[in-house]
Amino acid sequence: MPSFLIKNLPAELHERLRRRAADHHRSMNRELIAILERNLAPWAAPGLPPPVELKKPVDPEWIVSAIREARESRP
Repeated sequence: MPSFLIKNLPAELHERLRRRAADHHRSMNRELIAILERNLAPWAAPGLPPPVELKKPVDPEWIVSAIREARESRP
């Protein structure tokens, strides 16, 4: 599998990547791959908003409660 080396990565950017990887429970390498995949995806056309990044995993209970809230808020 191909690989590459990033030279002269600013310390602040390295720290942000480390924190982001930890937040997503991934290695820094896997986080970089996820960022590249998301930003270089064919559907990531100019002018489209980026995908929503959730702060926590969505579970079935959350989905059911969101559907209920949406139904209750209808006129």
